[in-house]
Amino acid sequence: MATNPIYVETEEEIPELVERLRRFHGEDTMLVLPMRSRIGQSRFNFQLLRNYSARLGKRVTVVCDDPAVQKMASETGFAVFGAVGPEGQGIPSEAEAPAPISRWWQRKRSEPTTHVGVAAPTRLLTKTATELKPGRFLLYVTAVTLILVGIFAVGVFVPSASVTLVAQAQPFTEKDVEIQGQPGKGAIHVRAVTISNSNSQGFKVTGSIDVPLAPSTGQVVYTNDLTQGISNSPGLLFKYGQRLVNTNGLEFAQTSGNTIVPWHGQATVNVIAVKPGTTGNVGDHTITQIENCCDPFDGSKIHVTNPQATGGGTDPSSTPQMTESDFDAARAQLEQSIHQSIAQQLAAGGQAGEKLSETIIFGPPQFTTDHQPQDKVPTFTGTMTVVGEGDFYSDSDVITAYKTYLSQHVPNNQQLLTESPIQVQYRLLSSAKGGFLVFVGSASAYVAPTLDEAQIRAAIVGRPVAQARFYLEKLPIRSVAIKEEPLALPLMPLLDRRITLHYVVESNAPSAAAAAQGAAKPTPKASPSPSHSP
Repeated sequence: MATNPIYVETEEEIPELVERLRRFHGEDTMLVLPMRSRIGQSRFNFQLLRNYSARLGKRVTVVCDDPAVQKMASETGFAVFGAVGPEGQGIPSEAEAPAPISRWWQRKRSEPTTHVGVAAPTRLLTKTATELKPGRFLLYVTAVTLILVGIFAVGVFVPSASVTLVAQAQPFTEKDVEIQGQPGKGAIHVRAVTISNSNSQGFKVTGSIDVPLAPSTGQVVYTNDLTQGISNSPGLLFKYGQRLVNTNGLEFAQTSGNTIVPWHGQATVNVIAVKPGTTGNVGDHTITQIENCCDPFDGSKIHVTNPQATGGGTDPSSTPQMTESDFDAARAQLEQSIHQSIAQQLAAGGQAGEKLSETIIFGPPQFTTDHQPQDKVPTFTGTMTVVGEGDFYSDSDVITAYKTYLSQHVPNNQQLLTESPIQVQYRLLSSAKGGFLVFVGSASAYVAPTLDEAQIRAAIVGRPVAQARFYLEKLPIRSVAIKEEPLALPLMPLLDRRITLHYVVESNAPSAAAAAQGAAKPTPKASPSPSHSP
């Protein structure tokens, strides 16, 4: 037996009592119900209490001195007591004395009495009341009927109830949504504009052919017609650097090492002009003199000549030449210039409310020049033609498309709040030739639960207020308030049109007007909608 009973308040409802049972520590508890307790007014309440106590694992005992309450609780399956003892034990109610058994032979004919002890007439109607004064009798019957009809009409048509349901709005967002647009199709209108632009320009070459100052080179042949001398040497020795002179007095030096020209023989050596430049380029058989030759031998028998002309002697010079880099640089410069020109023309051609795609689609450039790389020219002219496409679209169309997408993807049990605007953020993801655009972005708004007003009214009309409140609290709302007029009754009105629903949605979302004015800080706002059908 529980020693810590729960004392129930007169106005306490089932949800409040269930919460107290949930917080109660222990499996056995005793509920002490006062007289005229709301919970004890309906057998349905005891059924709900039994279901919830079974879910919570509680063994509940009902204590109430009202026989009617004890009967409903006992029939529902609860242990029932009439009072609580000083040690927390249940005390049964005193049993009522059984009514005396009336047998037929013990009945006495007695004169019937009224509830206040006044004798009632033995006949219900007299001849005088029905036959002698029929008008008065009909008047009484009509009056009683009108009174009953009036009482019924007052009970049906006068009571009204105002039910306020408060819900909390929640944010709803669709992210990374791709929406396409193209000319003549879809909700986003795209206008593709194509512009062709040509330009010619002269360019200087940066390459050059540089020729340095260089001496002329060649070969000479020594001829030794002498016979063997006194010594046993193999021939005449001509040392490195031996100077030779041509017919114009130009000097050449032997660049081969020490060379021996055999007796009655020849030897070929390399020579270089002493003075660099083109003057060293001399003709064949013009180098014929040997300086400081040939003592003590006979110089007339020793000869030298160049079988071929010398060459390779150059004077310093520089010749401009077109290079591959000059060609590429001219191409890039013209292409950039034409791209900028096309972009400016497209930007100037936009219509009211249009935005130009950030990406302009350019075709391959057609580039020609009057000279080619490796040509020895100081300048050249380049000509280029480029075709560019710009795609115009309406920002409002894109925003509307994202709002429509968000509206179509709201869950069936939710509704968008019209008081707060839909926020849209997007960017152009890609663009292709022909005006095919792909946008990616997100849309967010606030939503609230959708409530069926007709279904709610049908569920609560004519039901006890406690049951109606219990049903309403199961809806996806935050709180419920029921106000009855002209006075609080235990039942909801019997006509659904006498029940007014007020659906209030509380949200931290800014209203559309506040968003349009650029409100810096949104404030919580309730959006009531009297008699609103979601």
